[in-house]
Amino acid sequence: LPASTIKVRFNGETGPSYRSDMALDDVSLSRFAPPSPPPSLPPSPLSPPLPPLVPGEALAHTPQDIRDEINSATAEKRNAIVFIPPGARLAFSSNVACSGDMLLSVRSSGEGATLDGKKSSNMFDISGGCSLYLEALHFVDGIGDRGGAVLAKGAGDIAMKDVSFTGCEASEWGGGMAVWGSGDVSLERASFSECTAGTYGGGMYMRNSGDVSLEGASFSECT
Repeated sequence: LPASTIKVRFNGETGPSYRSDMALDDVSLSRFAPPSPPPSLPPSPLSPPLPPLVPGEALAHTPQDIRDEINSATAEKRNAIVFIPPGARLAFSSNVACSGDMLLSVRSSGEGATLDGKKSSNMFDISGGCSLYLEALHFVDGIGDRGGAVLAKGAGDIAMKDVSFTGCEASEWGGGMAVWGSGDVSLERASFSECTAGTYGGGMYMRNSGDVSLEGASFSECT
């Protein structure tokens, strides 16, 4: 019986004579004992904490956050250091520009972060002696005249580690990235997949720059 029960009624049907009287025997009621609750499930795992940020590193969730860090660094005459949380996806409708004698460092960690050009823009335009360091980033669907994802013209050194370019395109040079008139270029474990260019360098294009180092770089279906 449910715990809220306060009355018990028995219904029956008798016959036409005394031989069909009705009786109740051996009826007992006991206190209600609710069933044991199901075993509790273990708590769902929490999102892994962010790794410790490098001192002075700015956290970015949008392209505008990167621009804001560049503007602050320019005003304070320092380098711009940005961290994007692993698993984040930043959508670009216009590129992030860096020009001037400074270093722009943009990195993630673990699974990396995705920078999505949405087939409407490339992601970085580097010039004026600005150096660029990228780590654990995935560039997808960038588009531009030169450098589908990254354009460096008259820039400082360009270094990348654990970076991928997928489905990026340029109408002229460098489907994934284009570098000319800049400093040294170093790529460590960079991959280019299904990137295209209208003239030269389906994956990447280099011209009139410093030394170029490729370590563990791969190119797949770039035209």
